[in-house]
Amino acid sequence: MASEYLKWKYRDVKPDEKPTYTKKELRRNWWDYNLIWVIVGVIAVIAAGFLIRDMFFRAKPDYEVALVTTSMPEEETQDALRERLQELGEDLNGDGRVLVELYTYDMGFTERDYQNVEMAQANVTRLTVDLSSGDVYLILLQDPQGFQERFGALSYLDGTVPDGEAEGYEAENWRDMVYRWSDCPVLKNMDLGTFTRFLDMSETQIDGQTAMEELYVAHRGMFSEKDSERFAGAARLWEKLTEGAVKAEG
Repeated sequence: MASEYLKWKYRDVKPDEKPTYTKKELRRNWWDYNLIWVIVGVIAVIAAGFLIRDMFFRAKPDYEVALVTTSMPEEETQDALRERLQELGEDLNGDGRVLVELYTYDMGFTERDYQNVEMAQANVTRLTVDLSSGDVYLILLQDPQGFQERFGALSYLDGTVPDGEAEGYEAENWRDMVYRWSDCPVLKNMDLGTFTRFLDMSETQIDGQTAMEELYVAHRGMFSEKDSERFAGAARLWEKLTEGAVKAEG
């Protein structure tokens, strides 16, 4: 009886009709529900594109050079140095161009500047990795003895390598591992351009060579036959850069 009563009670009630939307409304609703996923998808595609480019299309450098100093040269000087090295280099990987990558490791900091201390420590870690697993061979540096004590990576100028078991990696003999920049005719005669600095409220033009005069040049030791094969091309560039050089005295 109850069911018949309900049928009678709701005899004039019609079920809700399914709403209808225009095409414009349907498109708007779709974007409302799916916009976030579209954005995520676009970002993923872009990220994948950059990854593929770096893996397969980014030019691989023929030479990787480390610049380790507490006073980094101006960017204009670094660019000029990179260009001069490329002019002297060879196309080692056969891609039709000579490319030099200049890696900078700024070790300058003060004990009271915590942020710079952290930055210097990060550079030490990065340099350790690049020396052990990377292709860095040529090294421009300001403190050869401290560098050798910390990293033990330098070679003697005659090609032999320090005793890895010796305290400080024979850093006391650092003078036999480096040339001064100014003692290398090819380097000290490079055109590194000029840059502008404001001194005493006036513009002063400074030769790019000025920033390099206190540096030493060295190269990574070849500790295995595999190293000798891998760095053969870089070793030829080293010979060009140090042609006519005299031994550093201090």
